[in-house]
Amino acid sequence: MSERDEDSGIMSFLVGVGIGAAAGAIGALMYAPRAGADTRRGVAEAVGELRGRADKLAEQVRATTHEVSEKLRQDLDTAVTAGKEAAAARRAELERAVRGE
Repeated sequence: MSERDEDSGIMSFLVGVGIGAAAGAIGALMYAPRAGADTRRGVAEAVGELRGRADKLAEQVRATTHEVSEKLRQDLDTAVTAGKEAAAARRAELERAVRGE
């Protein structure tokens, strides 16, 4: 499994855990034996907390995506440079062979 696939799997797992936790918290608040106003306040607090967690997770995803894309860009630049150097070296060898050197 590549590092990219592993990062994607971890992020998917974390998103799933966050959504599951939020759903569980909201469900618990809705079925708790409290007054309507208290329940609504609890749901509002849970939603606010969920929003904060979602924002934090979104920022982590953005940062990870940026890091991965930068790494891929660097790897691609390295591969292109190596390919150009190998092609130039092979071209020089062929030119020497054609000239009989």
